[in-house]
Amino acid sequence: MATTGSSESYSGQLRSYLHSPFTPLLFFVPLGLVTAHQGSGTINPLLIFLLNGLGIIPLANLISSSVEEISEHLGDQWGGCLNATFGNLVELVVAYSALTGGLYEVVLDGLVGGLVTNLLLVLGVAAVVGGMRFRQMTFSANTSLLNAKLLLAVMLVAFVPSTLLHFGMFQSSQHHREYSTLVSVFLLIFYGLSYIYQFFTHGTMFSSSSLPFATEELIDSDDESSHSNRESVSSESASKKTSLFAALTVVIITTVILVFSSEALVDGLAASVQKFKLSNFFTGVFLLPLFGSAAEFVICLRAAQRNRMDLAVATTVGSSIQIVLFVLPLLVLIGSFIGHPLSIFFSPEAMVAVTASVFAVQWVTEDSTIDWFEGAFLVLVYVLLFASTFFLL
Repeated sequence: MATTGSSESYSGQLRSYLHSPFTPLLFFVPLGLVTAHQGSGTINPLLIFLLNGLGIIPLANLISSSVEEISEHLGDQWGGCLNATFGNLVELVVAYSALTGGLYEVVLDGLVGGLVTNLLLVLGVAAVVGGMRFRQMTFSANTSLLNAKLLLAVMLVAFVPSTLLHFGMFQSSQHHREYSTLVSVFLLIFYGLSYIYQFFTHGTMFSSSSLPFATEELIDSDDESSHSNRESVSSESASKKTSLFAALTVVIITTVILVFSSEALVDGLAASVQKFKLSNFFTGVFLLPLFGSAAEFVICLRAAQRNRMDLAVATTVGSSIQIVLFVLPLLVLIGSFIGHPLSIFFSPEAMVAVTASVFAVQWVTEDSTIDWFEGAFLVLVYVLLFASTFFLL
């Protein structure tokens, strides 16, 4: 098979990105950061929110292009895992800022919002768009079964500690915080075990492609062209590594910029919603994630258009699982360490939102296929939760 070179392919992706309609929006990245630095006292906070929100869109598009290149080398599972991690890094930083400010409800509502948006809106819209081109899109059955187990764990985390607290089963708030810390330790261990399971001990069940940088079979040494073929394979492998590291570098740098833009976005949003007297739950669950999940949305949409639902599911469902089984317990432990203890406590509204999202996604993905109608169903559930929350303010 003739090789054009992965580095040339990645350069082509970057050139196509420069011609993207999102590229002019990069102007809003420094503009949004500058206006946020001036402070909301002198500049309308709504303007700060809008400028940084527009700046996040092209950054998310650039991340999506790089993650797509990464998934070409490492497979959709690793690509989706990396995208979920980089996407949730923004939410982790934003949640940490709220945690240090003592805004515990904002922390939990923001995490629930990321989960609801990824499971329902992002995956639903992607399935609708992809379903317009492909009659039925499939993904790994083993991945679907593993996600079902992990989503059940997510729902239990949302229900068990909160239900016990609602019924007054804890002796004091300190008792509940100690319980949350203990649960968080075991959640982190369990989440780590899930990666060992799907990438190492049972990795062959979840990967349909060869290992990263796997070389082609060598031709017999008696063949006169064997030496040149080995050189060609070696050159191709080196090119792939260069392309992969370049893509990783772009993702890391862009994510760092995205973190600062996201912090400015949150500050502007927090000041803006006070004028409209919106609840913290509505803001954290439905407004903030519209920009915070921009990277996942672009990647999932591009993957669905190419009928790569393994990447789309790994990005959306994987990100949602990571929010509850990794980001939340990590914040609980960090909060205990810095003197801002955070308890695992979901409000009744959050418990309903998590349960509805988990059941909807499980129903749609249990047969390892998805189409446009099932995508429309996910969007319907999102709109139902959105409208119910908005009219109950």
